[in-house]
Amino acid sequence: MKLAIKIMAIAGILLFIQACDKDDINKIKIQNHDDNEMMTIMHNMMDEMMAMQMPPDPDNAFALMMRMHHQGAIDMANKELQSGDDAQMREMAQKIIKDQNAEIQELTTFLNGHVPHLNVPEFVTEQMKNMERSGRVTDLQIINGDTDHDFAMLMIQHHQNAIGNAKLELIYGHESAMQTMAKNIIEKQDQEISEIQTWLLANKNR
Repeated sequence: MKLAIKIMAIAGILLFIQACDKDDINKIKIQNHDDNEMMTIMHNMMDEMMAMQMPPDPDNAFALMMRMHHQGAIDMANKELQSGDDAQMREMAQKIIKDQNAEIQELTTFLNGHVPHLNVPEFVTEQMKNMERSGRVTDLQIINGDTDHDFAMLMIQHHQNAIGNAKLELIYGHESAMQTMAKNIIEKQDQEISEIQTWLLANKNR
């Protein structure tokens, strides 16, 4: 009788341990934002963009903002290549570096050849609102210190902010070069968001 009780007790302990293990697997891990290198890159980019003096010409303002925004994505992608180990996220990082470096060159060429001449302060106002919204959403993101996971989480928000700026360019801008770039940003980065979301759903326990 005592032996049977002992066996039942041991079985109960084993079941409890298994349940705890499952809870640990499903538990959301969180790292303090101030301790996270990927978040630091994101915050530094946002701070620099908010501090910029923007011209009232929407095309030039869009180009200046997106050039800095792209550099932030490149910095995050370089961090992913430095510390990440997931093949798909590393491939995404390499694509982002290639595509956004090319667009930075286009933006610089435009800025060097286009003298601001329009006065549309509404664009800058709406652009700042978009940045402020993005900053709040960024600060609500769950990050855990896993480079691949954090790169994926923050790149989604980074892309969504870029899409918001691009949509404002389509409303307020006039120059065909910037209008075309805005359309390309919306199309390409929306597709990348879908790919990253699929990856995150398949890698919930990272």
